This record gives sequence, structure tokens and C-alpha cells, in this order.
Amino acid sequence: MAWVVGCAALVITSGAQADQRAKIEAIEGTVISTELSGRIAKLPFRPGDSFKKGAELAELDCTLYHAERDRVSAQLQSARKTLENRRRLAELRSIGKLEVDLAELAVRESSAEQRIASINVKRCSINAPFSGRVVKLHSRQGQSVKAQEKLMEIVGSDLEARVIVPARWLSWIEKDQGVELAVEETGETVSGKVTRIGAAVDPVSHTIPVWASLKESSSLRPGMSGVARFPDRPDSTSTE
Repeated sequence: MAWVVGCAALVITSGAQADQRAKIEAIEGTVISTELSGRIAKLPFRPGDSFKKGAELAELDCTLYHAERDRVSAQLQSARKTLENRRRLAELRSIGKLEVDLAELAVRESSAEQRIASINVKRCSINAPFSGRVVKLHSRQGQSVKAQEKLMEIVGSDLEARVIVPARWLSWIEKDQGVELAVEETGETVSGKVTRIGAAVDPVSHTIPVWASLKESSSLRPGMSGVARFPDRPDSTSTE
């Protein structure tokens, strides 16, 4: 309701207008894919399962990559022995500097190949980059996959609420301000605080997004919706 006197207007906003729609989103989320080709040996988590950061999400059968690493390691040992032998011969002036230089190059080449082989072996095991839950599986245990093929979609356990508020609220809303979110799907009220304020105002709707971190709750899921209330919001604003 508004009363207009002369050129001044006093706008009193009701409590209902102060409540804003909100959507719960995961702060972290990604699609896990493999960097190697191979057969999936382990895929221990199913959709809806939770996991901790560092947990093994998938493992490929990397027998071939292990064998390649062992072959390159043996090759490196041989190159080092050859270099050692040629250095002794060079001290006795039995061979020239060129032979020693070539042996050193062979050692560096084999060492680089060993690092590549070791990296490939590590890629056989895919670990969780953060704590969260499995959203969807794109592959199955025992399935052969190609490099860069999707394995699963995951989301993090840290959640936030995305709230679209009137741009005029920028006059008082600020970071770390308290928020209360009434979640429709569960009926619970979760508290949080403003962590980010949008960088630009929508010129059509004159609104701006605000994100608020939420206290951890086992019942919350990304995609849930609710109503956000800001307890520290002024009861009224006046404009000239």
C-alpha cells in the first residue's frame, strides 16, 4: 500500500513481499570422465550414494599400463648402467665424450618415459575431488570405455541458495547478512548467510541474484526450492 503526498512517496512493503523465492544449488559439481581407454574394474558408488573427498569413484583394469611401467623401469635401469660403464671407459680414455653424452641422453629419455608410464598408472584410479553424492552413472562396471568418456555425474555436499531479489535491496543487503530458508519439499527452515551478491542488475525485471550458504542438512538436495527471508531487512523504505 502507498500514500502519495505532493512529490514524496512512502512505500511500505508487506511481509509477503519481503519473502523471495529461492532455489538450492550445489556449490561444486562435475562430470567425471576417464583420461585413459580401458575396462572399468570397479564402480563402487550408485546414484544417491554419498562419498568423502579422496574416495575412489572408479578404477580401470590397467594391467597393460602396469606392464608398460615395468618395461620402462627396466629400460631406465639398463640406460643408467650403460652410462655408468661409459663414464668409467671415458676416464680410461677408451671412448670419447660423444658416447658419454649419448648415454646421458638415453637416461633422460627413459626417465621421461617412466614418468609418463607412472602417470598413466595413477590415472587408472579416479578419486573424488570433493565430498558429495552421485547424481547419475553414464557407464557400468565391466564396460570398456574410451579416453574422455563420461563415467558419472556428481555434486558436492556443500549447498547454497540462489535468491532473486529486487535491485532496490542493494541499498541494505550485504555479505554475511543472515538468511532463513523455508524449504518446500521438507518443510524445514534452514539458516544461512549471504556469501555473494550478483555483479549486474537485470534491466528488464530490475532484480539481482544473491547467493547464501546453508548450514549442512542431510535432507537437503540440489534442485529443492523454498522461500527466503532476511530477518535484518528494514521494515520500510522511502523514496523521493
